[in-house]
This record gives sequence, C-alpha cells and structure tokens, in this order.
Amino acid sequence: MYVSFAVPDQHLTDIKKYYRAAGALRVVARLPRQPEILATGELTFVNNTVDLTTATIQLKATFANTDNVLWPGQFLDVSLVLTTRTAIVIPSQAIQPGQQGLYVYVVKPDQTVESRPVVLGTRLGGETIIEQGLRASERVVTDGQLRLVPGARIEVRPPKAS
Repeated sequence: MYVSFAVPDQHLTDIKKYYRAAGALRVVARLPRQPEILATGELTFVNNTVDLTTATIQLKATFANTDNVLWPGQFLDVSLVLTTRTAIVIPSQAIQPGQQGLYVYVVKPDQTVESRPVVLGTRLGGETIIEQGLRASERVVTDGQLRLVPGARIEVRPPKAS
C-alpha cells in the first residue's frame, strides 16, 4: 500500500542527505491523535518539484500492510525517520514530581530504592526518553511510588497480564 504525504521544502536537503547515507528511510504511520504506531513502511518516492502554492514536496512511502490495518483514503499522521539514536526509555508513570524537580526511584541490587533526578526528553505513547540521570541497565519503580522513601526495601513483581 502506498501512502502519500508532503513535507515543507526546507527539509529536502536533510531528506536527500539521510536517504543517500542510509539507502532507505523508515516511515511511521499513526492514526490522528493516537500515540501508538499503526504501521511502519519505507520511503520509496521523492517528487522532483516543489509545490509553489504550499512550499511542500510530495513523498510516497510503501507499507507491506500484511495485517490490513491501512485502508485506501484513510487519513494518517506520518513521521519520516531521518536518524535514530540509542535512548533510555521508561514508562511515563515512573516519573515523579518533587521539590527539586522530576525524579524516578531506581531499584538497587539489594532491592532497596534510591531517588534519582532525571532530565526528560520526548514523551510518546505513555513512554518517555530519559536524557540524563539513568543508565540502560537500571530498573525503575512504576507503581506504588507514593509509599516509598529512599532506602526503602521493595519486592519486584512481574507486570499483571492485561
């Protein structure tokens, strides 16, 4: 299935640069106002002219659509992924507001917790990128934070089945 979309012409240089470097660019489709990814495809066409009335360039992505989640004529929010980076992502409910700013409770090897200030990045779909304050191997508390204090002993439980 093809999905057509337009981007402002000022992004053409970056699109061409990253497309040449990667050989393919990923395109992510979501339903309007929904954070969950509906489908992932690949950029397959970049128009060679700028629409002078809108100052945009038409692009086209191809989606396999094997699960038939996309329909002809459907409106979608589309993101063209130029680069990706490694990031630490945690559930947003782990983040707590405090007097000194935002923090999370980190689970230490002895099953106690420590309060750790964090700097947030982008939030999307119930998850948040942590720019500073956590390492990739660390676990955070996502439930029951109001009953915790630094040094409290906890019991780690697996998530409940939905």
